[in-house]
Amino acid sequence: MTQALSHKKNNNNGSPEQGEPLFLVVGKIRHPHGVRGEMLFEIITEFPERVKKDLEVYVGDRKTAYQIESVRTHQQHFLLKFKDLNDCDQVGLLRNQLVYKKNEKLPSLTANEYYQHDLLGMRVITEEEIELGSVSEIIETGANDVLVVLNGDRELLIPFIKQTILKVKNRERIIVVRLQEWN
Repeated sequence: MTQALSHKKNNNNGSPEQGEPLFLVVGKIRHPHGVRGEMLFEIITEFPERVKKDLEVYVGDRKTAYQIESVRTHQQHFLLKFKDLNDCDQVGLLRNQLVYKKNEKLPSLTANEYYQHDLLGMRVITEEEIELGSVSEIIETGANDVLVVLNGDRELLIPFIKQTILKVKNRERIIVVRLQEWN
């Protein structure tokens, strides 16, 4: 799964409809690196190869547009430089800001891959066709993602693993699950 701007369905991200972000997070600016405008960039996207020279990205809550002048790897992160930002003081103002990419330029996925924002709002049913609710949020735990399924006041947490997620029907906007039994 690929991370969207916000996992919560009701967010204020400039989207035309709830659950469809206009912008997706690709990373986070950590801090200036050196004195010539480079910054340490934490990669959040599952497509780091798409963060490249001349890409237009949007920084912070205001989605200020910048064009990437250069990018290179540095340990598990990238060192990024934006055009027209040439010193550490300018870059320091962007410290700890999220960096976004427009949704319209997303790469295609295979049949068994999903963007998180595509799952938000989908109905969740059991293999016996019992209605459980709809996906309101996705929690990243490190080991696997967890779907938060709401049905009225009831909240159900379902791990996004092959043992529980039997089928994702994109066209019908339905996720078929097998609930885990605990002994």
